This record gives sequence, structure tokens and C-alpha cells, in this order.
Amino acid sequence: MSRTAGWLTGGVGVLALAVLPFVGNAYITTIAFTVLIAYILGQSWDWVAGEMGYVNLGHYCFYGIGAYAFSIALVGQWPLVVAIGFAVLITALAALVISVPLFRLHGDYFAFGTLALLPLMEVLAYNLTPVTNGADGIVLPVEQVLKPAYLISLGVCVLTFIVTLRINAARFGYALKSIRNDEQVAETVGVRIAPVKRRVLMLSAGFGAVAGALQAWQMSYIDPATVFGLNVALVPVAMVLFAGSGLRWGPLVGVLVLATLQQWLLVSMKGFQATLYGLIVLLIGRFMPGGFLRAKWVRRVPLLSALAREHHEYMGESDAQAALQVAKDGTAVALPLPRIQSESGKPLIELQNVRMQFGGNVAVNDVSLSIRQGEIVGLIGPNGSGKTTLFNCISRVYTPTGGRVMFAGQDLSRASRDEIARLGVGRTYQIPRPFGDLTVQENIAIPLMFSEAPLSPRDAMREARSFIEYAELSHRLRDRADSLSVQERKALEFARALACKPRLLLVDEVASGLTPVEVQRFVEHIRHVRDRYGITVIWVEHIFSALEKVVDRVIVLEQGSMIADGPLSQVVKDERVLNTYLGSAAQASTKTKAQKSPQRVEGVV
Repeated sequence: MSRTAGWLTGGVGVLALAVLPFVGNAYITTIAFTVLIAYILGQSWDWVAGEMGYVNLGHYCFYGIGAYAFSIALVGQWPLVVAIGFAVLITALAALVISVPLFRLHGDYFAFGTLALLPLMEVLAYNLTPVTNGADGIVLPVEQVLKPAYLISLGVCVLTFIVTLRINAARFGYALKSIRNDEQVAETVGVRIAPVKRRVLMLSAGFGAVAGALQAWQMSYIDPATVFGLNVALVPVAMVLFAGSGLRWGPLVGVLVLATLQQWLLVSMKGFQATLYGLIVLLIGRFMPGGFLRAKWVRRVPLLSALAREHHEYMGESDAQAALQVAKDGTAVALPLPRIQSESGKPLIELQNVRMQFGGNVAVNDVSLSIRQGEIVGLIGPNGSGKTTLFNCISRVYTPTGGRVMFAGQDLSRASRDEIARLGVGRTYQIPRPFGDLTVQENIAIPLMFSEAPLSPRDAMREARSFIEYAELSHRLRDRADSLSVQERKALEFARALACKPRLLLVDEVASGLTPVEVQRFVEHIRHVRDRYGITVIWVEHIFSALEKVVDRVIVLEQGSMIADGPLSQVVKDERVLNTYLGSAAQASTKTKAQKSPQRVEGVV
């Protein structure tokens, strides 16, 4: 179905729903109104859970706060629109306050922390009698408002869906998706995750508040049990999970199917409806854990498969064809990177007695080093010597327990990970960590969207093509990153690090597991980005034959301490280095070999 046909179909559907209260009876309109409210709640919940990956089991508390704020304002004879606005404002502020402690939690701890909000708010509602009227609840001074409440709810549903589409296409949406995939990596490519988390929670809370306000207006009465009770709070969540969280159509399909099923069970099997409803949801969770829209048989049904499309399947064909056309051009790829001018005599990166201690384990022991602009420096040492930990101290994955990291004359002690990325530090990881459920193109585009000079998503996608071609991944442009081979993931991660437009590139064992031809290709890439763009490189590697082709010098770590610094040909003859790699017993028998050819030292080639 084309985009135009989809919009026309949606428009006809909205018009049909708009005439329902004028042609249908009150019972059908009430059911439809309940479905609309459930969709607003479910879809706004999915912005946090599906898009960002934080399962908020307490989303219904925003519904309750909104309902109470609206009811108090309406009883105070405020105009309807002002009362709804007041409810949204109060609820958004509550979400802002709640976000401070909540976002210190992750995973299951976050989910259980949010679940605790519901009984907490219910207790407050029962006990703040001067404000909430306690267990007696609040009776609203309204009469029959079903028809206007329904029409306003329909309008809010349309707005909710439009906001969903906008989130999917906006820079904000890509920030959410990067957080969902790997929060730490998102920061190291420039995403400021703290404000993004707050904004999405406040946005989600605001729409939940509107749902609560409209439901309170239609019911003309609220009490703590109806707006904070666990028996109703998790129903919209179950509806979204039933169809598939994170899918564009998942919340809508889940709400329609389960709301209809709920009403049928209520009429046909009164007394058993809750048990059967729960059983059906449990069976879906057991046999279709991603939601029934992600089931294989659903993908084979044409109409349902259109509703089951994942995010990456909405990527435009034109972008893919344009990028593939670039791949056919045999000329060298010019990356959109600035040429960094070298400042003679001044170090780009300087570590002053950097120490990283985990309890009694000293991973980095008072390391001091200085690297000039444009150098390629190898960082070697046996496994566990502190090489990756040192990278983590530079990129602020860890906060050093002692010493200072100076970058371009700036102390990074108080800099956050995203600030360090925007200052010009890019990195790869020993085990590749791409954003798995995003495409190759999106993985490269995200750093471009959050750089010092951020690009729009459209421009970032366009500029990402050069990096993709440079990494020779044009044929995988629209493929999800988690479908790539290990070699392709390493190439993708190297290209993503370059897309950060770094002055300093931290490369962590990028050649391990590659064929000699692939290793040589990476060596050429590292030499090229230094020679053409002036990028400084620190390369952690065990393959000495690769290092000797490109590095200016090497630094050796052993048990967190720096034991050597100099040209590779000299360092591998150092007795301390030989002892570190081979042990004192083997050192004597291999000393002659080490002096003849550094790359033939056993155990390090």
C-alpha cells in the first residue's frame, strides 16, 4: 500500500468513527470511547517502552494524576480546555520530578520501581482528603458529555498517531532508538541521554493525563481505586504487548483486538472473563513473545504483514538505490571530514597519573602518557593489562579514581560521555556494539545527527552514504546491523566512529578475527584517515605484523602500568616486554628470534 493510499484509508476510517456517536447507540459509543482512551494510553506508554526500551509499569499513575488535576480544576469551575491544560501541566511536572530517581534504575529495577508508583499514588489519594476527597472520590458537575468526550478523544487519538509518526522520523526518535539498543554507546556517539529520557517521559505522561481527564469527564466521577488500581492499570500495557511493542501499528491493533475480546468475554462468559482474558495474554506471551504481529505466520498474510512491518522496513527505496549507485563508482571515496591542522609541539591527548581502581583491583596504575596530533600509536600488552580500561577512562565510560585526562588542553574531569564525543573522541569496541535493530545507514547517521554541528535526519542519512561506501557496506545499506557478520560489524563500527568526526580515534582490536586481506584493508584505512584528515589514532592490537606497518610508536601496559614506550622494533626487544608476554623461562630461548624479527615473537602474532 502506498503512502497516499494509507493516508486516504486512515482519513476514511477517522471520518467513519467521527459519525459513530450520531448514528450509533450510547452503548456502542461508550465501548468505542473506551477503546480510544486505551489507545491513547497504550501508544503513549509505547513511546517509553517500545521506542526507548524502558518498561514503565506505572504509566497509569499519570492517567490518575491527570484525572485528579482535571477534576479538581473542573469542580473549581475552570473552563474545560484550561482544566485539561492544567492536568497536562501538573502531570508533566510530576513526571519530571519522578524521572530524577527513576532513571537511575535500569532494566527490571526500573520496571519494578515504576510499578511501585501505583500503590504509592493510591495511598496518597486516599489520605490527601482536603485535596482528593479521599475514599469518597470527586463528583464532577457535568451531565451527559459522552458525545463531546468521544469526539475530543478521537481527535487526541489522531494527534497521538501523528506524534508517533513524527517521533519515528525525527532526531528525537533516533535518540530513543539508540538508547534502547545500547545506552552507553549512544552517549559515546554524542546523544545526550538524560534530557531525552526526561522529555519522552513528560510527553508520555502528558498524553496519559489527557486520557485520564477525558475519562473522568465522561464518567463524572473518580476515586483512588478507579484511577490507580492495579486491576485496571496494566490492561493498556497488556494490549500493546499482545500485538507487539515498538511496532508502528502494534498499539492500535492490540487495543482493537483485546478491547473487542474483553467486551465479548464480559457479555458471553460473565464471571470468567478476567481469567480467560489473562490466559489468552499469557499464551501470547509464551508462544509469541514479541507479540502476535511478529509471529512468522502473520508475516505470510499480506494484510497483516503490512501492519507487522518493523521500523527498518519503512526505510525509503530511493535512499538505498542512491547509495548503491555510489558503490558502482570506482573513484576513491571522499569522506565529509575536515582536515585537522596539526599544532606543532602540543599534545592532543595527555594522561597525567591516571588511575582506575575497582575495589582492591587496580586496573590502570598511575599511567602518564602524551600523544601528539597526527600520531598513530599502538597500545599493546597481554590480556587483562588495562588497555580497554584505559580507553574507557579516556571516553568517560569509567570515571578515573585518580589523575587527569587532558584533551586539546581541556581537562575532561567534568565532561560527560556525549560532551567528549562532541569534542572529537571516537571509538570502536573490542566486541562490536552496533545498534542492532537499526539499519547500517541509521547506525552511521546517528553520530551525524548529534555532532557538534548536528544534521537533520534526512541530511544525516545522505551524508552517511560516504562512510558506508568507505566501509564497503553499500550492499547492506538497509539491512539491520544484527544481521551482519562479525567482519561487517567491525567495518560498520569503524565507519560509525569516523562519522563522529573525531580528532582522536580509539581503535580496540579491530583486526582480531579477520583474514590477512581484511587486516591489510584496516591498516590502509587507519593510515588513510591519519594522512588525509590528520586524525590521531590509538590502536589496541595483538597483531604486531599489522602494527609495524602503520604505527609511529607503541606503548606497552602490564598489570595496569606502562612499562615501555617507543618504536615497535625496539620495544619488542625490551626484556620487560618479553618477560610480560613470554615469561622469564621462555625469554632466553626466544630472545634471538625476537631480535631478528619482531613480528615472529610467538604468542603475539
